[in-house]
Amino acid sequence: MSSNTRQTIIDGARACFFKHGFRASNMSLISKFAGFSRVTLHKHFRNKECVFRAVCTDYQTNCINDCQPILAQHFSCWDMIEQITVSWNKSVFEEVSDDRVLRELLFEASQVAQDIFEDAKKANRDMLQAVLEKGLIDSQISLQACQLNSEQLASMIVACVNGIRSNYPREQIRLACQQQLTLLRLATQI
Repeated sequence: MSSNTRQTIIDGARACFFKHGFRASNMSLISKFAGFSRVTLHKHFRNKECVFRAVCTDYQTNCINDCQPILAQHFSCWDMIEQITVSWNKSVFEEVSDDRVLRELLFEASQVAQDIFEDAKKANRDMLQAVLEKGLIDSQISLQACQLNSEQLASMIVACVNGIRSNYPREQIRLACQQQLTLLRLATQI
């Protein structure tokens, strides 16, 4: 089976989960959203948990890919960090408008796909650490005043953004992250 079939299934499953939630979705419903038979669906995925994990993995892969053009630009250290953070700050379930479905998907993600999100945090941290190290080499920033190394500061940025995303209303997340990054930018001024 082609990778296009697999991607089409993932896209259909995403739409199904986003509309009906995790519990109400099943392999029959997912197959309808994907436009393939259940047999074809089962050739690619053992069960709905595997499909859900694929939806989460696909999202995280897209976030990494979205950051590549940012890393290729010649922005200042903090401008690059801000753009990476904006890209990563979108929730995998951002398009879900039903609060009940959203809560359910977030819970299931913590149960079924926690490792995927932990790997994504690490990838984000590594990306930010590389940007901070380049900023140090290019004398754009100094970490002396905050008494952190680049790995610690990158970890702090990821933790702050995740905390804001988990605790702020959707409409306030972007502004709160920008304010946090402004504080960190000031703390690393030369």
